[in-house]
Amino acid sequence: MKAALDCRTELIAYARSLLGNYAAADDVLQEALLVVFKKFDQFQAGTSMLAWCRSILRIEVLRAKQRHQRERSLAERLLDDAVDAAFDEFQTARRHDDVESWREALRGCLERVPERGQGVLRARFVDELSYPQISERLGMTIEAVRKALFRLKKQVRLCVETSLRAAK
Repeated sequence: MKAALDCRTELIAYARSLLGNYAAADDVLQEALLVVFKKFDQFQAGTSMLAWCRSILRIEVLRAKQRHQRERSLAERLLDDAVDAAFDEFQTARRHDDVESWREALRGCLERVPERGQGVLRARFVDELSYPQISERLGMTIEAVRKALFRLKKQVRLCVETSLRAAK
């Protein structure tokens, strides 16, 4: 047993070279020495105590690296999840603000549409009437309804886009 403790300087240097971290190397060496003491009866006399201890230390270093990787991976995953949640929350709030801004701009733009145009839009998008039904209700030709809807949609779209750009 004393022979194993006599190898401590070489073992700590070996552990530090593998891990690159003094504190982690000290911890791993302690774990390795516990294993050496538990399995000391398995040591074959006449072989190198340093080589035997170093092989046990190497296994403990690998275990420590695996533990560290799992812990690091868990921490990274938790961090990623937190970043994703914060981003989602930001995007949701931003989308909500965007939708509200868009609705506000749309309301203002629809108020600017002349009454006859509002009637055409209401018949198509609120009452969900077909072109022939709108034509009959408002006393317009189907072609006039089609052209009016095309122009009104274009006018409202441009108005909304302009309002949103001006608000930024």
